[in-house]
Amino acid sequence: MTKKLTPIFTLALCLVSVGLWGQSTTVLSPAQAQEDLNTLRFALEYTHPRLYKYEDRATFSHRWDSAYATLTEEISGMDFLRMVSQLNAQVNCGHLYTIAQATLREELTRRKVLPFYVKLSNEGIFLFDDCSAGAPIPNGSRLLTINGRTAEDVLAQILTGIPSDGLIETRKRRLADQYNNTLIKGFDLYYYLYVDRSEVFEIGYQEYATGEIRQIRKEGMTLENRRNALQALHGKDQRSWYSTPSPRFQLNEELNYALLTLSRSFYDPKVDPNYDSLLQAAFAQLQEKDVGHLIIDLRDNEGGSEHQEMELISYLSDQPYKLYAHILQSHLDWRPLKSVIMERDTSQLVFNNDDEYMRRLSGDLWINNYEYDRNLQLQPPKATTFQGQVYVLINGGTFSSAADLAGAIKKTTKAVFIGEEAGGTFEGPTGGISMVVQLPHSEIMVRISPNTHLSYQYQQHPIGSGVLPDYEILYTAEDWVEGKDLEIEKALELIQQGK
Repeated sequence: MTKKLTPIFTLALCLVSVGLWGQSTTVLSPAQAQEDLNTLRFALEYTHPRLYKYEDRATFSHRWDSAYATLTEEISGMDFLRMVSQLNAQVNCGHLYTIAQATLREELTRRKVLPFYVKLSNEGIFLFDDCSAGAPIPNGSRLLTINGRTAEDVLAQILTGIPSDGLIETRKRRLADQYNNTLIKGFDLYYYLYVDRSEVFEIGYQEYATGEIRQIRKEGMTLENRRNALQALHGKDQRSWYSTPSPRFQLNEELNYALLTLSRSFYDPKVDPNYDSLLQAAFAQLQEKDVGHLIIDLRDNEGGSEHQEMELISYLSDQPYKLYAHILQSHLDWRPLKSVIMERDTSQLVFNNDDEYMRRLSGDLWINNYEYDRNLQLQPPKATTFQGQVYVLINGGTFSSAADLAGAIKKTTKAVFIGEEAGGTFEGPTGGISMVVQLPHSEIMVRISPNTHLSYQYQQHPIGSGVLPDYEILYTAEDWVEGKDLEIEKALELIQQGK
């Protein structure tokens, strides 16, 4: 698989248009914007342990120096958010989050957005669930233009500003067509930041079924109004990802397979069953009934609990296993960031290393000195370890600990992977704890992880890539319109073929 990094000139080309859009409720003077940019640069250089993994220091410095040089006039807070988001995205770390706060967050909350939802495929951008009051655009219609810009140009422009681990493009695309948190991801946010802040949209599209080219004018909607219309007109809950129980277990004795769905890896006591109890009962049932095939669905699982990852592996591998070979950390002393650090007691910014649990490798890198963490300790397999064939469904939304889980399954079993490249790097993420900083003038919040996790049982794999599917799945508009689940279909096909 051949992949290329985004050229450093991409950001510079986008920066020349800063200030050309409408007024924001926040305006920064050149001195304020420069101070915020320098603050963020220092925080990144001090904190991020993999800042130069995909490019050298000189390339990083050139990009940030070029951005700084453009800050010679007042800049709106939203344009500055655009700049910071794009700079952070080019670090190639999916755990580096840029989050609007205060007045910028309010502006994003009340903005007008496209009155429909989109899905991205290799064939383009497709429109679904039109929520406008006028004549609806048929589901599955292909977007051709928005306000005079081609869909190809729009997509190319927003992809440069979407954060993703390593060189993984599938992660960017899944973040663009996810709508469960519209303040930090989704096509609407990226379009607003990087392309156009209009409240009215001239849409060119190719109509599904007829293939006719049409042009229509659509008024923008607030996020709240569109979400309510989605429920009223289409019977869909935009935030169903949060309210659907995880995990879920289904057994089909007739076809001799089971489906274990892990849509989320964090526990919500109001929604979710007890994870450990469900797994215990499920795998006992698989053993009792001698079920030969298990489908594990990790699609759109954004990660979270390492315990959940470790617990499931103990039911799949008959050998002792641990999540990480090593955990590295950039610093133990965080006092240099005291003036901008958030969500942490600033009177306790020096990590206690009295028992020397971390050993210094260099001036800005520490490594675990012994197995102080359960994730660094070999855990025994369960008595009901599954002995049949495993099929794992993955996509670009399979991220963080869920991507780690996919990697662990690949290294410890003969599982078959179906879908698209997972959203987190196979060699291990930059994740775990976060150092959260807030820039003094724009009040933009940035989450930076000082940790790097090196996965256990190293295997040769393209650096910067996620787990790759054995069977790649590519959706068409017709598949979506017909409500097909191609990954499940492929898994069932393989089960029937005895593969």
